[in-house]
Amino acid sequence: MKKINKSPAPNELTNYLQSNPTDTWQEFRSHNAGVDYSNLKTRIFDTDQGELCAYCETKADSSNPTKRRVEHIHNKSPHLQPPNTHNWALDWNNVIGVCVGGNDSDKATHPLPQNLSCDSYKEHKNISHNDILNPLNIQANPSLFGFDKSNGKLIVNESIEDGALKELVQKTIDNLNLNCDRLCTNRLKIFTEYNQELKKARVTNNTKVFEILPQKWFSKKWPSFFTTRRILLGDHAENYLQGINYNG
Repeated sequence: MKKINKSPAPNELTNYLQSNPTDTWQEFRSHNAGVDYSNLKTRIFDTDQGELCAYCETKADSSNPTKRRVEHIHNKSPHLQPPNTHNWALDWNNVIGVCVGGNDSDKATHPLPQNLSCDSYKEHKNISHNDILNPLNIQANPSLFGFDKSNGKLIVNESIEDGALKELVQKTIDNLNLNCDRLCTNRLKIFTEYNQELKKARVTNNTKVFEILPQKWFSKKWPSFFTTRRILLGDHAENYLQGINYNG
């Protein structure tokens, strides 16, 4: 999980809320034959998130919109029932883009529900938004996560001094099932790719590999498993990201 910066309003959702302050999410989705919803989803994924799932950082490109979901961080229901007076369903700062959480994976290789992740797993386990990090609010630097190269698992960055924050990072990993076999396998592929780049550099006597690789990975928004790549490159990544004024 990395920090996400929301693009500023106005947009399709904020305009709709202004005219329809008590409507539901489904009413917004149906409005204008779904065009506004489609445009909003594109804005979330392409403009704000660099096509990454906000939770696991898998690539969710525009080639298949059905593999992109809009997730409400705070539960959008029950809708405006006391004591809830805020319309979370139509709050621009309450929506992020996520993947389908493993529902599209090969079930023989990665059986469900143990390989569900992200909002699919959160819904399966009925997890509260209070028990996961909000990617809109987390720090950009340094990463809150570490990476276990032996098994592909995300771990808590041990340099975090705040005990409550460390606990919430671990809860986030657990409550979004970010260490399911499916995601760990994909992170290990990134580790293999990293090692191949280093091997190629040794063979060709390329002494600038740690200048080239951060630029290759981070010059666009953003590669899959951004956090894993960032951790693997260590200070080389941090120096490059600082140089481009990275803030999410």
